[in-house]
Amino acid sequence: DNAMVNVLRLLRDVARGRREFAFTTEPSRARAAEAVARAVNCVLATQVRAGDQPTAWGQQHDALDYAPTSARDFEMIALASAESAGLLRFLMEIESPNSEVVAAVHAAAAWLRKTAIPNVAWARVEGDNRLVNRAGAGPLWARFYEIGTNRALFGDRDGTIHTDVQEISHERRNGYAWYSEIPRPVLERYEKWSAEISSAIP
Repeated sequence: DNAMVNVLRLLRDVARGRREFAFTTEPSRARAAEAVARAVNCVLATQVRAGDQPTAWGQQHDALDYAPTSARDFEMIALASAESAGLLRFLMEIESPNSEVVAAVHAAAAWLRKTAIPNVAWARVEGDNRLVNRAGAGPLWARFYEIGTNRALFGDRDGTIHTDVQEISHERRNGYAWYSEIPRPVLERYEKWSAEISSAIP
């Protein structure tokens, strides 16, 4: 999980010679910095567009055409909230971001805001995970969203895709993180980042 972001952070620390990478040579740091720059361009290129609007990212992308792709039978082509939150956080950590990075951050944050589900909880009810109404709870995000419609999607081991989590098998409903709060602290960080970026613009 979060393989791309974790590798990027590793390379970034190498490039900066931080902490346990203080021993690295200048040529090694330069190569790591170049790799990070190329990877950031890849992240920007894989941000999915719905019509003319940039949105978020898939859980995985094709290595050749960058399009979002599927993985296991229950992991369909879709926008992925948790992975998108991780990439958004990384982009906000870039020092002196260019206009392309700034635009990507604003678009991804807008998508996460749009897809947030307030006043609900993903709770255990009589031995079964269910989405329940609960005033003041959340917001939550579904793990997967259909590109273009932003409908929550749920997959089963037989490869079927559903729009109601109660339609999938008991084993999958209770054995996978279909909802989470992972994007919430990232959006909180975005509020501060956005204000800092705005104040930095002459």
